[in-house]
Amino acid sequence: MKHLKDREIEIYAYAVMSTHFHILLRADLKLLSNYMAIVLAEFAEYYNFKHNRNGHVFQDRFKSECVEDRQYFWNCIRYIHMNPVNANVVKAPLNYNFSSLKEYETEKCRIIHPKAIELYQAKFTDFEDFLDFHDKSVKQIFTDVPEEMEIQFMQAARRLLEQEAHLRGLNESRELLEDLELRNMYKEKLQKELNITKAKSERLYRMVKSCIIGK
Repeated sequence: MKHLKDREIEIYAYAVMSTHFHILLRADLKLLSNYMAIVLAEFAEYYNFKHNRNGHVFQDRFKSECVEDRQYFWNCIRYIHMNPVNANVVKAPLNYNFSSLKEYETEKCRIIHPKAIELYQAKFTDFEDFLDFHDKSVKQIFTDVPEEMEIQFMQAARRLLEQEAHLRGLNESRELLEDLELRNMYKEKLQKELNITKAKSERLYRMVKSCIIGK
């Protein structure tokens, strides 16, 4: 937080997890790299001091992607706040103490930028409306650590299976997987909807089938 005052960086959401963290911010690309290098270095120093250890804390360079439209912006915020829930750390996002959701609830900015609260107030009726928004699901896959991206793909594949089974009037989603024509259609939809390769859709299909029907 101390490095925000003298840099043109606007933070809109964050969640600090046990092995990594997520942050949505606005900054010049060159400034972003410099800022992240300072933050990661200082966190590593703090972590090593607290746990009486030496060495690297973060193995890889940080990953980033551009947010190019308003809807994706809000979907990113939702994903960040829901990360502790999806990781089975808490049952509800508001129960997690290390994310920006509580700043939205109190409308007091400790780390997030005041613009974040202004945008939130303009879009949502109140905080309950904002929380309801967090309960909705989306098909987008967000950049994350490999294990959590795999969870995202599985969740999206399960949702798509349930939607297709419902649209076709099937009593159980497993019926779709047991029909040759329907499961081929499902794999094609996985590939198209999730923007993945044919091999990836086949692997996802097998994972979903294993969960629902068994090997």
